[in-house]
Amino acid sequence: MSSDSDPLIKPYVSLSLPSNDGLVSSVPVMVLFTSLICNPCRQILPTLSELDLEYKDQFKFYTFDVDEEKEPKIITKRYDIRTFPSTNVFKRGGPMIKYYGFDPEELKQLVEKYK
Repeated sequence: MSSDSDPLIKPYVSLSLPSNDGLVSSVPVMVLFTSLICNPCRQILPTLSELDLEYKDQFKFYTFDVDEEKEPKIITKRYDIRTFPSTNVFKRGGPMIKYYGFDPEELKQLVEKYK
């Protein structure tokens, strides 16, 4: 798992751990599930970087590339990932909301709503 000293969007959060350590936080956590072949996933990264700067004390932001995962089917099933990009918001390790698609404004609204 990335530390708080890492630059902007943390490139990877371990979701394989039974305790979901990467998701347990005093602030909500947004995880963008991506794939190497997903062009919209790459296009949304600048928006996540902006959100990370604007809400850095109120939200944590991560990306999770299923192509980098050893057991991608386990992760996609656990978090009900059906398409890319998919964004999940977690609070205290538990899921709050899922968002499928690529709309920077809607992501900003999610952050504003759950911060």
